[in-house]
Amino acid sequence: YQAPPPQHAPHTAFGGAPYQPHPQAPIAPPAYGPVSKPTERPVEKLGIPENFALALPYVPFFIGLVAALVELLMVPRTETRTRFHAAQGLALQLVVLAGSLVFNVVKAVTDNGLGGTLFWLASTIFLIVSAWRVWEGRPHHIAPLDDLTQKLNQKFEPRK
Repeated sequence: YQAPPPQHAPHTAFGGAPYQPHPQAPIAPPAYGPVSKPTERPVEKLGIPENFALALPYVPFFIGLVAALVELLMVPRTETRTRFHAAQGLALQLVVLAGSLVFNVVKAVTDNGLGGTLFWLASTIFLIVSAWRVWEGRPHHIAPLDDLTQKLNQKFEPRK
């Protein structure tokens, strides 16, 4: 007869229950529908190709800000993908604008503009990459902006 090998106590975190891996939950599709490549079809009420309409709100230097506002005011709610990217682009542009204002105040107080310059560079690169991703038809969902995106999409009613 051989004695069974000694049992090791299961690994616990802070005296709690033994670690058990989390079961894989199914990944839900993005809230704005299935991902497909933007087409060359003209967007209703704008008359420009869909790929342009999706990418314009992410263009830096206030061009995207104006384009997003125009799209939200003109495009009907049936164009869900265009409205989603217009609202998300507007939210991103507003966050960048707020960040720039904060760094301008810091620069005025400290006479050091390095942080503002780095923020401007990073935000400009992020906006260009965002526009490029949407242009190519790759999914581009910025989760921290979800609440603001939904509020902006609901706030702006399309003109008739």
